[in-house]
Amino acid sequence: MNLSPELLADEPDTVSELTRTGITELISRVRPLLEKEKNLVEDLKGDVLVVGDIHGDFKAVKYIVNLWRNQGYRNLVFLGDYVDRGEQQLETINFLLALKLLYPHRVILLRGNHETPSVNSFYGFSSVCIKTFGKEAKRVYNEYNILFSYLSPAAIFKKVLMVHGGIPMGLSTMEDINAISKGDIDAENDILGQILWNDPSEYYHGFEPNWERGIHCTFGRKVFLEFLETHDITMVIRGHEVFLEGYKYFFDQKLLSIFSSPNYRMQNKAKIAEISEEGIHLVEVKDAL
Repeated sequence: MNLSPELLADEPDTVSELTRTGITELISRVRPLLEKEKNLVEDLKGDVLVVGDIHGDFKAVKYIVNLWRNQGYRNLVFLGDYVDRGEQQLETINFLLALKLLYPHRVILLRGNHETPSVNSFYGFSSVCIKTFGKEAKRVYNEYNILFSYLSPAAIFKKVLMVHGGIPMGLSTMEDINAISKGDIDAENDILGQILWNDPSEYYHGFEPNWERGIHCTFGRKVFLEFLETHDITMVIRGHEVFLEGYKYFFDQKLLSIFSSPNYRMQNKAKIAEISEEGIHLVEVKDAL
């Protein structure tokens, strides 16, 4: 099947019928949108539905998008980690790219640490490409990763910062995020890497080496609260970690971590977050169970 974003949005399961040519066209049409989008997406209007890690859970994505469209939410922000580990990685990312084409200013696809070849070459995405595309696998895999390198790493709405991993050490102003060059394939820029990888920790006050992951940092209560005050932010919503209930609050509920793929590990629940005039409300991804 050739590319028809409208058909894919209305009939998501048809995404599996996309031809190699259709996928190439999809990637090439989305890339200019991502190149023009600021690293820090700020121009969101109306309410926002925030989605944590998906990891190829196409069923969960369909449920979430259906909720977004039918309940009248204005914006849909994904916090990254679309590929690796899940059973329908290509269906998931291609469907989301089609939505980005249809709603370029309402659907925001942020970058996660798995949107880098240094990670997704080990955790399943490259294998899926080899199985699906055969001799063309390397070319297609590289096309996806080049596209991923243009995904924005952060968004802000009503003073709520949305990122995949966490706050970075060494950020002078929020404008420093916009100064990061797009096209950084493996997120080698230190600020970018920290945004994708950092984790909160209730055990330390400051920034400490992230021994568990072996890369970048953990950040504690003291530096987190200082970050909020310095940058006039009231809250941070991030992904990057799975919790049994699908979410966890840190630092007096000023940081919310969500995970949006149910049964990913130990029969975990999945949550998404709604940001509106009434505040922040958690929504369970029930029907994907």
